[in-house]
Amino acid sequence: MTEPAPGYSKINWLYEMYYGFRPNQPKFLPKDYPDLTGKAAIVTGSNTGIGASVVQLLYEKNCDVISVVRTEEKGLAAREKTLKEIPNSKGSITVVGGCDFLDLNNVRPTAHKVTEILKGRPLNIIIHNAGLMSPVNTGTSVQGYEAMFSTNVMGPQLLQHFLDPIFLKKDDPLKRIVWVSSCAHLMGFKEYGINWENPTFEGVPIKQRPRNMTLYGQTKAANLLQSHAWALKHSEAVQKIGAVSVGCFPGNLSTDLTRDWSFINMFAPYFLGTALQGAYSELYAALSPDLTTKDHGAYVVPYGEVHNPREDITAAYKNGSDLKFYQMVEELISKYF
Repeated sequence: MTEPAPGYSKINWLYEMYYGFRPNQPKFLPKDYPDLTGKAAIVTGSNTGIGASVVQLLYEKNCDVISVVRTEEKGLAAREKTLKEIPNSKGSITVVGGCDFLDLNNVRPTAHKVTEILKGRPLNIIIHNAGLMSPVNTGTSVQGYEAMFSTNVMGPQLLQHFLDPIFLKKDDPLKRIVWVSSCAHLMGFKEYGINWENPTFEGVPIKQRPRNMTLYGQTKAANLLQSHAWALKHSEAVQKIGAVSVGCFPGNLSTDLTRDWSFINMFAPYFLGTALQGAYSELYAALSPDLTTKDHGAYVVPYGEVHNPREDITAAYKNGSDLKFYQMVEELISKYF
């Protein structure tokens, strides 16, 4: 199905894992962000954690932000908090609730709402921030897919499918997509991080599933493959409009992503970063002029640098395994188009 995957350096593996806990300080900060008046951004999973901080920073720069969340009430509460804290913005925050990637039937209605909100205006930034990192390997979506794969991989690609027609237009110079990944991609399966035979583990008894962090690592490797493959799939339009699609590891952070990890939360203040620092990583990926159309699939690390991902991921960008994976997911989600 794919080209044989090369091996990867254990030394590099250890270094990147260590770097996640001891990253360099951010250099691309809000003072460096451009004025975003008239620009529109979509941020998923944005009522709390990194997503909420990203919305605040974009709104502070006068961006019109569409906050896509599972629970509308929580999204509206986060919106009100931001409006009070940043009273002088010329931007807007619109909340779209009901987008739970554990049920892929939610995605089409979400995209329809987004299209109605934009009303033909340019869509500049898409940040696929929503994610699930489960402390167990037992989670299963409504459709019978492994929960983290449904949430972190299938949901974002399905949403992107619906957003492509309104994003892939030559209507504004700023065009960025950020697929939020993690250093956990290093823990994925041997072949480009993916269990190629059945990445969703549909129909596989729970007892036969790998451990939770291997499953999570698969989804984060997948996000990197998606970031590069999306650009290849739409290469003609991407070059025409100057769009940039990258992956981003925000950092090892204390956010709601770890809310079910009691052990991690006990020691979080001592070795984890903050949601705001993670937002600096994502907004480097979304706004930095350092990233151009030559950087599709770039692996942005905390808090705004570019490193190399695991060696087999880099190889996948060159031998087409990323496109094969993207097409595999496309076939899985096509029933929800």
